[in-house]
Amino acid sequence: MKIILPIAKVAALALTLVLTVSWMGVVKFSNKAHQMTISGTSNLHDWSTKVGQIQLHAEMELVNGFVSSVGMVSLSARVESIKSDKGSVMDNKTKEALKGDKHPVITYRLKQVAISEQKNKTSLLKTEGTLNIAGVSKQVKMDVYARQLPNGEVEVWGGNDIKMSDYGMKAPTALMGSIKTGDAVQVTFSVILKK
Repeated sequence: MKIILPIAKVAALALTLVLTVSWMGVVKFSNKAHQMTISGTSNLHDWSTKVGQIQLHAEMELVNGFVSSVGMVSLSARVESIKSDKGSVMDNKTKEALKGDKHPVITYRLKQVAISEQKNKTSLLKTEGTLNIAGVSKQVKMDVYARQLPNGEVEVWGGNDIKMSDYGMKAPTALMGSIKTGDAVQVTFSVILKK
């Protein structure tokens, strides 16, 4: 009986330590670094632009390296920070298509998410949220992947296809309409989140 009591205490202490290490509770994260690209097609060549400025805030709970729950998630991206390597003409066309003078910020807010664990300590987040572009809001579904890095930061990545016409935008043209871009664009991103 004297041996059982110390073993029970040691087991309880070990369990407490494991739970303390593996369960962090809900933590607020914000973006530390990011890569976000918008790409599409035209009748001349494919094109891409990079989003230079975003603000991403997320509440997440991590257990044993996996994302176990997600609270509030909000994203904003400044239209004027969207730049291409083709120069100011394309940048101005992009700003014009996005109605950047009247609607200078693109926003996203998470509404709901279903989470499943994948291989290599990766979580799959099947998300649904409200995306507002050029003053028009639409519900979008998107698969997002997340994993905790050894330093405690979290990497999230994913992408989505969007039709400009769904948001009341006209696909940009150039050279008096001889160059026409396609209606569909693809947004891809990779973001490092810090506490």
